[in-house]
Amino acid sequence: MTMKINATIKHDHYKTYLTHVSCSFFAEGDEEWNTTLERLEDKDQINTLKTELNLHKTEILTLNEQIKALECLTPERVYKSTIPRYFQYCTGFTYSQYNELCTFFQIPNSSESKEVNIPPALTYCKTNSYIKQMSLRQQLLMVLMKLRNNCDMKELAFKFGIDEPSVSIIFRAWVDYMYNKLASLSIWPHRDIITSQMPDKYKADYPTSFGILDCTELRIQKPSSLQLQSQTFSDYKSTNTLKALIACDPRGAVTFISTLFTGSISDREIFNQCGITTLLEGLIECGYLKKGDALMADKGFLIEKDVESLGLKLNIPPFNRSNVQMPVGDVLKTKKIAKHRVTVERAIAKIKKFKIVSGRIPNSILGNINEIWYVVSMLSNFQPHILQK
Repeated sequence: MTMKINATIKHDHYKTYLTHVSCSFFAEGDEEWNTTLERLEDKDQINTLKTELNLHKTEILTLNEQIKALECLTPERVYKSTIPRYFQYCTGFTYSQYNELCTFFQIPNSSESKEVNIPPALTYCKTNSYIKQMSLRQQLLMVLMKLRNNCDMKELAFKFGIDEPSVSIIFRAWVDYMYNKLASLSIWPHRDIITSQMPDKYKADYPTSFGILDCTELRIQKPSSLQLQSQTFSDYKSTNTLKALIACDPRGAVTFISTLFTGSISDREIFNQCGITTLLEGLIECGYLKKGDALMADKGFLIEKDVESLGLKLNIPPFNRSNVQMPVGDVLKTKKIAKHRVTVERAIAKIKKFKIVSGRIPNSILGNINEIWYVVSMLSNFQPHILQK
């Protein structure tokens, strides 16, 4: 037996011969030789199977990613929800208004690649696999859900299939991007435009009053610093707050948004410090307002002299300076102003439907609360106006 094997090995075609030799020629139970022979026979087949296995593994990974993507929220999935007006509940906007926002913020539509025409400010964390898997439309949806309903970061991470730190990264980057984009807009229209769109009842009473002013306060978490506790404590709200001045036109469209001040500041101080006086001077200089035009405010705004120094008038309810009954004319004027001044209160209420600023603001977001406040105030202008002509 040994001689035959040796002779065969010396043959030039020994591999071919061995492949066709009957296994019964060898002693029964010679497992080592059988294994060697099988390896020679199946080498090509094994390589083929390995290649196919790798292809299937790649296909499985791709399918798993697609399944995961289908499980995550997208604007289209929210829009097609069976719950009535669910998209508007989540974001504060209808689906068509959301698409208009996408256009304004230069976001590719759903049919375009995620990597096409991305604004430079949003090309962040390219190495973050969680962020890379989200389209910009998904990211905007997530940010609007945070602004509108103040959803918890963990909840958003679960709904969009990413981790919590990625939610925070996306939110902060988008708030900065939206703030810079919105802050570049001029939002106080020319007096002729305001007049052409002024509600008829308002025009009949105050045809040259082009801005309605009011202050609002945002509740904040109690600061640890005693000095900040004192500075932010509001006697009006009996809690720690931040305070801002808002101006709107007769339709309720926001035309001025101040930065946030500590809650102890007076209305007059905030009027003189927030930059609106500089804005009004510029509007008069470029013809957007004329000397003799008016603003409207509550009687708590002791700014009549400050407004008059700008060459403007101030429509406020008359003061009852004595213990005698207010004259009939003053009562009627008070009612007339209150009827129109409520527009700015409704504009502020509309802003505060974004729950991120209507609840008590935690210290964790105070670092960019001014940007958040400005963004939600401006986003309210993308919604229908409170009053129509």
